[in-house]
Amino acid sequence: LNGPRDEVEAQRLKYQERRDALCDGLEDLGWERPNAHGSMFVWAKLPGGRTDSMAFCEELMEKAGVVVTSGEGHVRMALVLPPDQIALAVEAIREAGLY
Repeated sequence: LNGPRDEVEAQRLKYQERRDALCDGLEDLGWERPNAHGSMFVWAKLPGGRTDSMAFCEELMEKAGVVVTSGEGHVRMALVLPPDQIALAVEAIREAGLY
């Protein structure tokens, strides 16, 4: 715990870039801006007045090829891909009209 923190800081910055790519992208589509709250997951409120989380997850998968998990009124997205690939997922969501 008292050792060098360079690698920790580098990893933190990677997650910040991923979070910004996803959250900025979804917000640009008109989604309510989600926040990762310091974790590797983003909980995003369902857009467009939708209420069925599971149905929206299936629609994202079928129409945009984006796989997420459901939560009550939200979808959970993992920040595990590089920012450029996250941007492609956001673009797929836009092209599918899921906003």
